[in-house]
Amino acid sequence: MLITARLLALACLCFASISFAAKPSSSSLVVLSTTPLPDVTGGDFDHFAVDLAHSRLYVSAETYGSIEVFRLPDGQHLASVKTVATAPHKIVLANDGKELLIADAGDANVKVVDTKTFKVKQVVPLEAQPDSGIADRQSGIFYVGNGGVQSRKDNAYVSLISLADDSVLGRIEVPAGQLKAMVIDHSTHRLFVNMRDKNEIGVIDLNTRKLASIWHVPGPSRNSAMAFDPKTARLFIGSRNPGKLFVIDTSNGSVIQSLNIVDVSDDMTFDALHHRLYVTGAGGLDVVRQADPNHYAIEQHIDTFGGKTSIYVPSLQRFYVVHTKGHQAAEAGLQVLSVR
Repeated sequence: MLITARLLALACLCFASISFAAKPSSSSLVVLSTTPLPDVTGGDFDHFAVDLAHSRLYVSAETYGSIEVFRLPDGQHLASVKTVATAPHKIVLANDGKELLIADAGDANVKVVDTKTFKVKQVVPLEAQPDSGIADRQSGIFYVGNGGVQSRKDNAYVSLISLADDSVLGRIEVPAGQLKAMVIDHSTHRLFVNMRDKNEIGVIDLNTRKLASIWHVPGPSRNSAMAFDPKTARLFIGSRNPGKLFVIDTSNGSVIQSLNIVDVSDDMTFDALHHRLYVTGAGGLDVVRQADPNHYAIEQHIDTFGGKTSIYVPSLQRFYVVHTKGHQAAEAGLQVLSVR
């Protein structure tokens, strides 16, 4: 009887150990904190910029008309700057973080701002509604979309601005009314740009600086968000309503998988280390797992209180999402998440 009791106790202890070992969270992302922004009274946020050297995180509030400044990595709010842009959209850092280039849709230009004094140093005139873009650190060029329907023209433009001296190097004509997210494939010297009003993707040859081809995105689309995996040559497109993720083979522009995701996606980041895609939209954050180059599945969903503007900082293992004041949140705020 004593032996039986001891065996039973040992079995219970082993079971308890096994149960405890199986409990660690399988969540890929975990919310650490939320920084309140009570003064931002509404309207969308648009894009982030990261300055690791100075531990700064910037985000544009396009309707409130400000650049919000946070500390890395904890997301402490440092400043709200309302004196540099009317309707800021895409922002990029230059000159070792000393300058912030702001695509100002309200004033149809790119403003070059001193990040120490927040004084406007230079203004680069563009066509109406400069919005999305991308900074190519290899070539030192900021590609920014502008023009189109806002200029009452059939074509939009991708303007090329030097990150070294803020001069305009030229522009590329694109047959679309509105240009959204862009990514660069350095191995093939191509820039991909969402032509949202056309349900298409423009493929630009960066050597010739001309539109090389156009790929169709299954509709109804309003394709806005975009990300790229250079290792597998897969392009990821986020369509807004209904929310769809399209995985595209960039060798020929074919769609190899589609997946239901959050509606009104605005930002999308591919995490090469963890083989994941992070998609933020009005419906929250979807974490999409890459099983192999042709197969993807949602592994986690997180409420972002309507926040669809986001950025992943791999060296800090932190993911940031900013949400506005609205029906999903009593006040604006910045969510800080850890990436496991």
